[in-house]
Amino acid sequence: MFVSDPLIATPGPTEIPHRILLAMARRTTNPDLDPEFFRHYDEARSMLAEILGTKSGNVIVWVGEAMSGLEAAVANLVGSGDKVAVLSNGIFGDAFADLLRAYGGVPIIHKVEYTKVLDPDKVTSFLRNEARDARVVTMVHCETPSGTLNDLREMARAVKSEGKLLIVDAVSSIGGVEINVGWGVDILIGGSQKVLNLPSGLTILAVSDEAWETMKRTNYKGFYLNIRLWRDVVEKMEFPYTHSEPLINGLLESLKMIHEEGLDNVYRRHRAVARGVVRAVEAVNLRLIPELEVFASPTVTAFYIPNGLSDVKVIETARRYGVFIAGSWGPLKGRVLRIGHMGYTASINAMSNAIIALMKALNELGYHVKVGDAVEAFLSGVGA
Repeated sequence: MFVSDPLIATPGPTEIPHRILLAMARRTTNPDLDPEFFRHYDEARSMLAEILGTKSGNVIVWVGEAMSGLEAAVANLVGSGDKVAVLSNGIFGDAFADLLRAYGGVPIIHKVEYTKVLDPDKVTSFLRNEARDARVVTMVHCETPSGTLNDLREMARAVKSEGKLLIVDAVSSIGGVEINVGWGVDILIGGSQKVLNLPSGLTILAVSDEAWETMKRTNYKGFYLNIRLWRDVVEKMEFPYTHSEPLINGLLESLKMIHEEGLDNVYRRHRAVARGVVRAVEAVNLRLIPELEVFASPTVTAFYIPNGLSDVKVIETARRYGVFIAGSWGPLKGRVLRIGHMGYTASINAMSNAIIALMKALNELGYHVKVGDAVEAFLSGVGA
């Protein structure tokens, strides 16, 4: 068996559609000096603002993997000695605490099991009591290692009811799940390599008016991660440093694809495909990580590996059958497999191939399943 280009069905980086590849291959000029590039950049900001429910002037896209945005949010809003409420139901939620400590912040952690999601009532109680002195709150929208999705609208409501600023890691949800910064998010961070189907290399930031004012008072002194330097780049026709024209061209194409399909249709497609993947997994007696299906993300499905099988072996074998799936991280490493259905791969064609490759790999490694049953369950779940 020989597969030259396996389908990338990991939860990021993701498969890059031909339209985006062609857009990134266009001839470039000089993004520092070309007025046309500033027009393209501003067009991308406007389209992102529509997706995120905010003003285009509050959207920033800079060069750097999404981790740079997570660190920047902390650096620009948190001063040394500041107490920060960290809401966590997974590995990336925990990681906010490490970032805070690096900048002298004092994390106060509200932690729930990685199989569950954050409960707004319990979060409200936590913010009123243990974290009453915290000025800033951090959370993750989609925890990809465990495949869970927190209710961002309800979390934002809980945070704002206590008068605090909210930082949200939305790296794995932007473009695949409904998001509205107007719910009460102060800094939202996204990345290019997930649902938007670009290579890693762009960070997306949506900043509230209250966050802009707070950043003035915090007065972060760094340069590369200084969000304030990006406030008026289009008006000034000047970036703090050289941008990436190929990535912005690709981003603009990705956003046009979303616009052509219609945002509600995009969200509906992600939910349907996720439901189908869950049904396929259940059809062969594999157990989801989220305790309840309602906790599962529309962009990634995580499930336990059958006893006695190696995650590395399953991934290697599935890749020989033409699909690249993923394991997990931290305490879930070696115990969990994940399939990403993000953007382009949230489709019947892509996920049918992913299900077939996974089932063939499981059979080859001794966990005997009926491939047809899994595919039928997937199609039924999608509603095909």
